[in-house]
Amino acid sequence: MKEIYIIDTGIFMYARGRGHRYKKPCEGLVLAIGDGSFEQKYGQPVIDSELFQEILYRYSLIGRQDKAVSLLQNIYDLGLDILPVDKAEVEKMIELAAKYENEHITPRDIVHAAVMLTNDIKNIISVDRDFDRISEIKRIDPVELPGQ
Repeated sequence: MKEIYIIDTGIFMYARGRGHRYKKPCEGLVLAIGDGSFEQKYGQPVIDSELFQEILYRYSLIGRQDKAVSLLQNIYDLGLDILPVDKAEVEKMIELAAKYENEHITPRDIVHAAVMLTNDIKNIISVDRDFDRISEIKRIDPVELPGQ
């Protein structure tokens, strides 16, 4: 069975954003997802529904909802499986929030982790080091992804 990887929100935002040390690795990752080579090399990339809300929220805060809509459509068009945030995920989110209450992990990261754990996914590709403090999952930095 192939590994499953959650692709975090930041991957898409850095790929679309301005120059940054993560821009090229994230662009390459998104292109590999789009052309199918990611799945051939590593396994199945997936996202969760929280990703769409997170992008819309972040760009709306800076008055760039047009950019959010464009990016959201591009992500949706990749055809990735979109995992829902449902009752089981909310229950897991509450459990994780209690367990990691002193770790200063953002609520959105807790939601992503809850989705991962309820779907038996251990790997997240992310630039966000907060995920390193969640012992049940493994963060893979896009710069450190083999073959990137």
